[in-house]
Amino acid sequence: MNKRFFRDLVTRRSSAWTFGLCLTGVLAVGTIVAMDSSRISDPEEPETSMEQAYLEEEADDEAAELTGGIGDMVLADAGGTAAGETDNTMDVSSGNAVEDMDGTGSEDSGNEELADGPDENMAESGQTEEAADETAAEASSANVISEEALLAADVMFHETDTLLWPAAGTILIDYSMDGSVYFPTLDQYKYNPALIIGSQTGNQVVSAARGIVESIDVDEVNGLKMTVNIGNGYRLIYGQLKEAAAVQGDVVEAGSVIGYVSEPTRFYAKEGSNLYFQMTKDQVPVDPILYLE
Repeated sequence: MNKRFFRDLVTRRSSAWTFGLCLTGVLAVGTIVAMDSSRISDPEEPETSMEQAYLEEEADDEAAELTGGIGDMVLADAGGTAAGETDNTMDVSSGNAVEDMDGTGSEDSGNEELADGPDENMAESGQTEEAADETAAEASSANVISEEALLAADVMFHETDTLLWPAAGTILIDYSMDGSVYFPTLDQYKYNPALIIGSQTGNQVVSAARGIVESIDVDEVNGLKMTVNIGNGYRLIYGQLKEAAAVQGDVVEAGSVIGYVSEPTRFYAKEGSNLYFQMTKDQVPVDPILYLE
């Protein structure tokens, strides 16, 4: 009985173990088959997962670039705003016009006017100086006697012609453009483009040649001066005059009185009363001694 019971037990246990093993094998086979079926039914799943991961990575990169771009734009805008604010501050500090936030620009317009004021003043000053120069040029050209007027008045001096002595007296300081001569009052040596003829105050001054009075003016050194155009580019200048006996545009004959010797200016205090007598050819000084009788 014991042997039968033991045999039955072993047989049952063997059957159980066999059944268990079979069941385990069936389950294992079923699992394998299920896994294979899953793989067969969805063969692209791994690739899809990889693509999904790749797409997600690209999306993250694009998001990062977009975020970085937006950040750069924000920084650029901030920098531009800061630069603009700095430029505006510099413009305000320098007096340039800056548009108001409300768009009126009223105060900045005043600043613009203030800023432009000096430039406009300089421009106006330049225009005024140009106008003055043009006026002076016109006045100078108006003082020049035309060749037609000289020919009409029969005024024409030639190199072979001679000059009359313009006043009674002696030469105090010679003409000298080749070397300097001594001026007592100034106590210095310098070039002298004229003859300084010592003459008593009130002596007559006569025209040394026929000509037309071109101008009468006054300067600090030689006092009242008269310029007479004698034609062919020659001019005679008489200075240190007390008064003029002719007016601009007059035709004066050789030997006719055109003025009188004056008291000396302070530049000729030691030399005494004198006549400043200068001759030019095309505005270049010429030695009058070469033409005086």
